[in-house]
Amino acid sequence: MAMIYVSHKFAGDPANMERAKKITHDLQVNDPENCYICPLMAFSHLGYNEIGYDEEMALCIDLLSVSDVLIIASDVSNGVQKEIDFARMVGMEVIDLAEKYREI
Repeated sequence: MAMIYVSHKFAGDPANMERAKKITHDLQVNDPENCYICPLMAFSHLGYNEIGYDEEMALCIDLLSVSDVLIIASDVSNGVQKEIDFARMVGMEVIDLAEKYREI
């Protein structure tokens, strides 16, 4: 079983949260052999920028660091770019599904 991190822009927009939730749900249902995790949902107990952007990104990178694969499921925001940069730095597989899910 692989841990697959689903990266999606947020910027405090509830619509982005709903898109990320649907995408992560659909990926998980279609691939029950792996574990899909999205930081927008994993850290939904925090308000947007409640502990500060850098601290929140650090939590995301910590979660990404224990994942096997990064899936990009939205346009590339600053946060998504940081996740991509980290994944590439450690040699993690990066899959770009953003084009497929852009209209969701």
